[in-house]
Parts: sequence; C-alpha cells; structure tokens
Amino acid sequence: MAVLLLNASLQPLNVISHRRLVVLLTKERVAFVDEKAERAAAEALAGRRLPEGVVIVRLLRTIHVPRRLLRPNRRNLLLRDDHTCQYCGRLGSAAELTVDHVIPVSRGGAPDRWENVVIACRKCNWRKANHRPEEVGLALRRKPVPLTQEYAHIIFLRYPELKAAYDRLLAAA
Repeated sequence: MAVLLLNASLQPLNVISHRRLVVLLTKERVAFVDEKAERAAAEALAGRRLPEGVVIVRLLRTIHVPRRLLRPNRRNLLLRDDHTCQYCGRLGSAAELTVDHVIPVSRGGAPDRWENVVIACRKCNWRKANHRPEEVGLALRRKPVPLTQEYAHIIFLRYPELKAAYDRLLAAA
C-alpha cells in the first residue's frame, strides 16, 4: 500500500513509498495525522516491517508546490475521458481503447495537444481512420479540454482507497 503525503495544511501533495516514509520519519520531516496510525506504524517499524493499510502523513512545514502541468499521455487521457470512447460512448478497459487524433496529424492536427487527442474504441478509430469526425458521420460526445483539475484529483483517481481514507480524515477533523 502506498502512503499519502499531505502538506502541513492537509492539502494532498503526492503518494510516496514506504521507504521514503521511513526516511522522512527519521529526519523528523513528517508526522502521522492521528495517534492510532502513529502507534500502528511505530509497532510495525519496530518489528522491522512496513505498516499495513492506508497510511497518511503530513509535513511539519508548509511547502509551496508549483502548479504541475500534466502531459496528454495515454494514462492521463484515459483518466480525463473516463475510459469511454468519445465517439460512441462505449466503456472499455485500457487495452480495448486507443488514442485518436481528432484532426489527423497528417492533415495538420497537433500530435500532442489536449484539444486534439481523445480516447476512442478500436471500431470508431478504424471507422474514422485519416478523416475528420464530421466527414465520416462521427461526433464527439464531449469537447476535449486539458486536464486542469488540481493534482490531488489525479492522485485520487489513481488511488481510490486513499480518497476514502482522506475523506474520513477530513470528516473527523
């Protein structure tokens, strides 16, 4: 299980490994968010094993995090488009879906712009081929836009179990 690292203000920053957690604990840079989690982690580390379950720690000092620009890679496109074909609406696994350029690169479309790439099923991508969607009777269900949500949103899409633990933490506070 991964470890959710929060800023001193309880803003999610990143997911770190257990090894990084041990380093930050020995340098006294982080603290556990509640005493129960701290005791469980201390017992696990004393027994030379890693804590089990969801671990949430916060930095003791606030750090400024510059806004991260996300690239329109396959993984981020699948997150943005919810694993759904943007032409027919078919939901599929990552292996069943492809990345499609709305305006083909060979016809002047940008190869790496958020507004020009979408997720499509193989059937729709084959049907569209080297044409614009309107030329073959296809229409986009949603306009492709950059993934602009806060980075925490992406963390929680990738690790839903951390989202549940973070929501419980905020509800208790």
